[in-house]
Amino acid sequence: MKNMPANRAVFLDRDGTLMEDANYVGSLDGVILIPCAATALKRLHEAGYKLFVITNQSGVGRGYFPSEAVQQIHAHLDEQFGKHGVKIDRYYVCPHHPEDNCDCRKPKPKFLLEAASEYGLNLSNCFMIGDRPSDLMAGRNAGAKIILVLTGVGQETRAKREVTPDCVARDISAAADWILQQPD
Repeated sequence: MKNMPANRAVFLDRDGTLMEDANYVGSLDGVILIPCAATALKRLHEAGYKLFVITNQSGVGRGYFPSEAVQQIHAHLDEQFGKHGVKIDRYYVCPHHPEDNCDCRKPKPKFLLEAASEYGLNLSNCFMIGDRPSDLMAGRNAGAKIILVLTGVGQETRAKREVTPDCVARDISAAADWILQQPD
């Protein structure tokens, strides 16, 4: 595989993209990985892409579960992906209620911009993968290429036509295929 420059990354939504979206997952019982997620991430990792998860977790702000539950889920994901030689470079979590009007909740691009600054990323060479309009708009607002996956609520997102993605992919594996075919 071709080796990408270090200033490229893939930003990933969590629920509906990497794992099944079970509405307010606050325990390990609700974590069901999308079957192809680990191998897709491995291919991206081996091609030199940094991997970042950007997730809205309003269950914390709503009082459904503590922020420690989100950390436990991410540690579990690290363990599962680690079995395939994959490391998530960083998790960015918005724990706020949607009505809090924070600056970190997708579709706002704060976390993508923060990662670009911290890791020296060129966002025009980066990708945002997600199943909701807010995922896609966060990527678009940051200047990244956006990929809609049809897992999670992706079918509904496509039907609404609120955002025009650069690519529509059946799942994270097809999204990785598309990314790896893009010219340098």
